[in-house]
Amino acid sequence: MKILSFEAISNKKDPLTPFLRSRLAVVDETHDVDEALDLVKFYEYDVILLRLSEQRMGELDLVRNLRQTRVRAPLVAITRNMTEAARLRVLQTGADDLIVDALSHEEIFMKVQNLVRRSHGFQDNALRIGAVEINMNAKKIYANGKPVTLTKKEYQIVEILALRKGAVLSKEVILDHLYGGLDEPNPKIIDVFICKIRKKLQSLGVDDFIETNWGRGYMVIDHQPDARREKARHPLPAPQPLRAIA
Repeated sequence: MKILSFEAISNKKDPLTPFLRSRLAVVDETHDVDEALDLVKFYEYDVILLRLSEQRMGELDLVRNLRQTRVRAPLVAITRNMTEAARLRVLQTGADDLIVDALSHEEIFMKVQNLVRRSHGFQDNALRIGAVEINMNAKKIYANGKPVTLTKKEYQIVEILALRKGAVLSKEVILDHLYGGLDEPNPKIIDVFICKIRKKLQSLGVDDFIETNWGRGYMVIDHQPDARREKARHPLPAPQPLRAIA
């Protein structure tokens, strides 16, 4: 999960960003409105977090500008001690959700993650694609009901591809989601990660989860709908009535 976090006033002691990163999220931080608008032009985020306060409601212009750029990522405002009138202003401006007075960083993370999952078309608590299930809360993956032992980077790759099911992601895009532009290795490392993931899934009977789009990158496709359509086109013959034995 890739997050853009905006707060007008820098707070280096704020533990929310380190907590999000501990939950395998890649977080880009900015305290500048123009930089935030530039970042969404060049990078695809799963969610944009806006740290707002009732004393700085002028920052709502960023919400309006983000909506004008037609950014697809959900906009989530996080605030404390905000009156109902101010909360309504935030929502009317275009925020998708508003988290007020959250008791813990875990609560914020869970609410954000659930919104991200639904925004990508997954209504259940887990991402289910074919025989693979990705539990985003536990950060675990199952193939045919059996746990798959993955490294943190391998898990992140599977989650990224699953959230963007049906879309081809280049190696450069995957690298950005893994490292956030910091100390990125050679893009060929993604080929190595994908090879290891495939071998682990194949050992559990799944060999069609990640597909290669030559020259472009990798993608995940749910083959189950195809199987259901094929079954509908070629239904099993109706059972014959039993004949009485003379």
